[in-house]
Amino acid sequence: MKTADRFSARSLLAGIAATLVIAGAAFSLPSANAQQGQTAPKQTTEATTTPPAEPASKGIPVPDMPVVKTETLEGGLIVEDLKIGDGYEIKAGDAVVAFYHGTRKSDGHVFDSAFNRGEPLGFSLNGVIQGWSKGVPGMKVGGIRRLTIPSALGYGATGSGPDIPANTDLVFVIQIVDALHVEDVHPGTGAEVGDSFVAVTTHTTTDKDGKEVEKADAANPCVWIPNEYMVQRRFDLMAIAMKGMKIGGTRKVHLPAGLNQPNPGLSSTRPGNIDLNIELTLVALRNLPSRGR
Repeated sequence: MKTADRFSARSLLAGIAATLVIAGAAFSLPSANAQQGQTAPKQTTEATTTPPAEPASKGIPVPDMPVVKTETLEGGLIVEDLKIGDGYEIKAGDAVVAFYHGTRKSDGHVFDSAFNRGEPLGFSLNGVIQGWSKGVPGMKVGGIRRLTIPSALGYGATGSGPDIPANTDLVFVIQIVDALHVEDVHPGTGAEVGDSFVAVTTHTTTDKDGKEVEKADAANPCVWIPNEYMVQRRFDLMAIAMKGMKIGGTRKVHLPAGLNQPNPGLSSTRPGNIDLNIELTLVALRNLPSRGR
């Protein structure tokens, strides 16, 4: 493709140079064990003469309602839907924004709860325990599901800290607030985006009201580099959004506010922490070696 050839040498080299600048942050995703635990907000220790800090987010009740659908999946994973959502349907490997409440099955001990903190968490289904990666797909935005997870699909014989001993079965109540979702407008015919890559696109980015906030055209294309959209230093959102695209293809991408965290060290006109919609066309691509090679 002539357009791709024109941009690939100049633009991809620029992207690779930028990648080297942030190489210290590249490929530093923690294990699934670390992805579940979250640290509560630090309490202020300032003197009483100091103006009071903003109050911490108030917790919200954990949903407790009749089960409308039950299913037992492979490995003994019990899936109970408390509410069927009416939005985008989650697929394997997606990234979502969700409230959750985790307890031990044996005694109901709460070891982690976004409901209690009053703040949803963004996470990728590729970086969590198997009980989540197998039990969340099929949910729709707005839905609420309870997962009873055998230890083998949780933290197994290793456990996770003092609150989750070895061989502990877990129960999670999960409410999907929003999700990254994509829609292919036109499939491409060239090389396909892999797990790690530098890509060149033309695109238009709009906010939830349809106002244009960024545009990259053929004269000034955009270079997407690894870790440009790292969410809480754990996963690259646009790597998920663009995976599987082929050169020449066009895709619509919805970035929910809870996942929209562009790298502050990179120059961009894309605003963070708001809903964005991007319609992009893949112009050129260079897949990078996977880790361990």
